[in-house]
Amino acid sequence: MQTDDYFYFAYGSNLSTLRLKKRLPNARLIGTAVLQGHQLTFDMLSKDGSAKCNIAGAPAPMVVYGVVYGLSQLEMTELDNIEGARYDRVIFNVDLMNRRTIKAHCYVANTFVSNQLPFDWYKQHVLNGALEHGFPEPYIEKIKMQRSIVDENKNKHLLESNIYKK
Repeated sequence: MQTDDYFYFAYGSNLSTLRLKKRLPNARLIGTAVLQGHQLTFDMLSKDGSAKCNIAGAPAPMVVYGVVYGLSQLEMTELDNIEGARYDRVIFNVDLMNRRTIKAHCYVANTFVSNQLPFDWYKQHVLNGALEHGFPEPYIEKIKMQRSIVDENKNKHLLESNIYKK
């Protein structure tokens, strides 16, 4: 990895390698990782009005599972634009599954919602990523149990779902 590269810890829809590669085709998968003392929530207010993933501080032994990607400076800037102003980019220490701890960039919500649900296609991205990377079954079950709603924008739903069609 080059010295100007960034480690990016994805925990939401970008867990899905296919989804992230659709956005950033040259992103390099580093491996799965854990963020200690946090929990996964679906309480970020998206610009489309739905809820998206967020991470919130939580007592140990709670953790957030995620995926670390290697990004160039240009890709990191592009991801800043994709994620937008509703997230702050912060740096966390995350534990790769090989027991190595690294500093990784991560997006944490700064706009919240308590009365909205994620769109079904968004939840599916998160679930697909968790399954793809072999997260523990209880963690996957929690994602599966997350309620969601159908996106009335049929074109957006189709666009997001077609990422997985061969």
